Amino acid sequence: MSRNPLIEAIHEARYDLETCAEKDKLAARKRLYDLLLQAGAKGNPPVRVDDILDALYDDYKEFRRMKRRQGWPKLPQ
Repeated sequence: MSRNPLIEAIHEARYDLETCAEKDKLAARKRLYDLLLQAGAKGNPPVRVDDILDALYDDYKEFRRMKRRQGWPKLPQ
């Protein structure tokens, strides 16, 4: 699925935040919110972070499903 590079980066950062070790959560959250603020600033008027997360939720669920499938073991043919 082809995406906007900023949206792709937001999805990656959100997935990293969900799956990282507890000690890495602060850095992962900062990275996600930096990207969200960058995306929100492009709007006129600026878009709130929560509104961006809400708007991307369904797309993120598909992204997360794809990432999990990539980790599944492959059966020999």
